[in-house]
Amino acid sequence: MQLTLVVVTLIVLAAPAAAADFELKMGDEVIPVSPTLLNGMNYGNWMILFDLLPEYKELNIPLLRFPAGNYGDDNFLSAASLRLLMMAADALDAIPMVQHNVFRGDVEEAVKWVRHVKEEGLPIRYWFIGNEPDLYGPNRGGTHWTPEYYANKFREYAIAIKEVDPDAIVIGPVVTGTPNEVWIKTFLRIAGDLVDVLAWQWYPSDGSMPEEQALATAKDVGDHIRMFRAWTKDPEINPLGWEREIPLFISEFGLSWRTRHARLLTDMTAGLWLAEVWGEMVHAELEYAAYFALQGTGGHGLFDVALWPRPTYFVHWMLAQMGHSWRSVEYSAPSNVLRAYGSEVDDECFFLLINKQHDPLTVSIPEAVGPITCLWIDDEEQHELKEQIWEEGEVTLAAYSVSLIKFRRN
Repeated sequence: MQLTLVVVTLIVLAAPAAAADFELKMGDEVIPVSPTLLNGMNYGNWMILFDLLPEYKELNIPLLRFPAGNYGDDNFLSAASLRLLMMAADALDAIPMVQHNVFRGDVEEAVKWVRHVKEEGLPIRYWFIGNEPDLYGPNRGGTHWTPEYYANKFREYAIAIKEVDPDAIVIGPVVTGTPNEVWIKTFLRIAGDLVDVLAWQWYPSDGSMPEEQALATAKDVGDHIRMFRAWTKDPEINPLGWEREIPLFISEFGLSWRTRHARLLTDMTAGLWLAEVWGEMVHAELEYAAYFALQGTGGHGLFDVALWPRPTYFVHWMLAQMGHSWRSVEYSAPSNVLRAYGSEVDDECFFLLINKQHDPLTVSIPEAVGPITCLWIDDEEQHELKEQIWEEGEVTLAAYSVSLIKFRRN
């Protein structure tokens, strides 16, 4: 299936006559973006990839976390599954990252696959030690999986893996329930000297929240990142590794964890939330993230099983245009009305704008020179990206929309 990436409704208009609701100005602060952050994805071999390869390549996906979700707790790795992963990673020019089955497996099983990829020359260096071990007890009957048990088990895995591959990057504890203070602090206390990347997962709702309440959770992600980073540097919390630089990874995230329900996953609310979450991750200087998921896993995925695009696909397309040199934005709108993020790529400026209101908003961009291009996805047209060019320095944003604004300035 070949989709048309942009279904264009092109209208050249003068600036609106009414006064703008808010003024936007590119700020002076430059925010570097980690090359392994924007548009990272969870991927499983059951997902349709090659029929959508042109669309996925547009996203500049930097990494694939495999095999996505708790599939890796129920199934063991195989040579065939790793070959399929590498086909996907090579096609997307993405870094492959693999989860060991810690719940059902053991250290010897993990070492076998680390040795295998070295012998086969596969470029797999990132290894997740399990997936959501805090749920092994309540959801899977593994009551011995306490924070202390997992942290000590992680040490065994990390030491054994690095004996086979000293360049391996081991990742844990990959817990849920953000901020999950007990698990993460216990993990840092016991294994802070061995973990190469500190990871956790984040789903703030079960899909039943009112829209406004669900959107309000987006701002929490920056607080989580700053809090966990502070914990890694605290000698009381991380006595064995507080002097190390430990990158952070949100290894799964979405607005709802309830896979079988579409609400807050396939709808426009999910798109607005996603755009703000990525923006806050950039501003908090997160190193790694992986959205759940690449394609059709129930309500999760950028495309459904019929290969129909969801609003979240177009949000990721917009993010891919913004490059890796973001800037602060000066504006006065309340956060429950409008969120704005900026970047510069060569001689072009971009604003990623999130209109949370169910009415249009007009913004002025006084520093814009020449026409302003607006591309957007909104609640009425969730399956296509629309485009409009404004001749002057004001743009009207569609109701309940995510827009990418492109312009030049002096």
